[in-house]
Amino acid sequence: MRVVLTGDFPNDGQVIKGGVQAAFAYLAEALSRVPGMDLHVITRHKEQSRTPGENWIGRIHVHYLPVSPRYELARDFKNYRRSFNSKLSEIKPDVVHAHDATDYGYAAVRCGYPAVVTVHGIRREDCRYYGRLRLRARNYLHSWLIERYIMRHARFLIAISRYVTDYFGRSLRSDVEVHYIHNAIDQRFFERRGERQTCPVVLYAGRVIPRKKIEDLVGAFAQVAPLVPESRLRIAGEMDSEPDYAASIRRLAAVSGLSDRIDFLGQLTEARVLEEFRSCSVLGLASAQETAPMVIAQAQAASIPVVATSVGGVPEMIEDGKTGFLVPVGNKEILADRLQQVLNQPTLADGIGRTAHRFARENYSADSIADRTAGVYRRVSQMKRSYAA
Repeated sequence: MRVVLTGDFPNDGQVIKGGVQAAFAYLAEALSRVPGMDLHVITRHKEQSRTPGENWIGRIHVHYLPVSPRYELARDFKNYRRSFNSKLSEIKPDVVHAHDATDYGYAAVRCGYPAVVTVHGIRREDCRYYGRLRLRARNYLHSWLIERYIMRHARFLIAISRYVTDYFGRSLRSDVEVHYIHNAIDQRFFERRGERQTCPVVLYAGRVIPRKKIEDLVGAFAQVAPLVPESRLRIAGEMDSEPDYAASIRRLAAVSGLSDRIDFLGQLTEARVLEEFRSCSVLGLASAQETAPMVIAQAQAASIPVVATSVGGVPEMIEDGKTGFLVPVGNKEILADRLQQVLNQPTLADGIGRTAHRFARENYSADSIADRTAGVYRRVSQMKRSYAA
């Protein structure tokens, strides 16, 4: 079976930016191991070039399409669809699978080939939290025009949580076929972790953007720090998307007197991310909006307890008190209490970590997710043949 995956694919296998890139990369690698799978990826050019290119990453044939210069978004969108359709006519896939309800998903739905769209996030909600007005307005317009169109016209959807379909509800077409499949997690996260650090560590992993409400995590850590004297907060993730917000978090750390106990690590390689997961004590997530965060699944695979806000699809991933802890959004006191509880009670933390690991094994194994996804592809290709008949 010849399959084209399209979306925001990592340009450098050593550095993965954000949960969608991670989900895309892990699934593509697992799908490439499925017998009989001829796998292609179409994405934008890694050098932001106006000329196309291609590369082989293992058994994955990656096609890079050109992009227009900065600020020429309308031209870029039109040119990308034209280049995308031209590349599809060369590859002649059985199925096109787009990752996220963005312009990639729009191009897939409109391409004329059987298409599946995985919805990783809800742009309509995410855009409410952008700090810059221009960015917020652009993403709201994108949501209204693109995301809305995809939800109304996609015949096949893969949802990473039921929150997605609950949210869009009657916006979906009447005959839509929805398959609920979790994100795949790289096998390396399941490998046995090293010894717990002597210094208790709260880890945040993800982009430093307003939607993640890192100020609440810093505020909670300010309450934890005097009670767990050796504890540290480590913030791992790119800080360039919303530089003003990132600067405000640095200032908050300084004003709180915690500059020497909060580490800003910036964008890390995959190897460094794995090191952080294997050595931390707990993952903290204070987000205002999430669909099904990759970092929670990664932490669970690595046997790390998670304390996260009960938003979006997060309650589908965490059973409170068993595979992690759920806390209300904006309640720094409860967040601090749960973090302190995990840091001060190693036996509790280890028990939650083991239970979460078993849950992750059952739900996020990359090969299992790839097999289920390949089953969706077979279903779509059968529909194609029946329509052709």
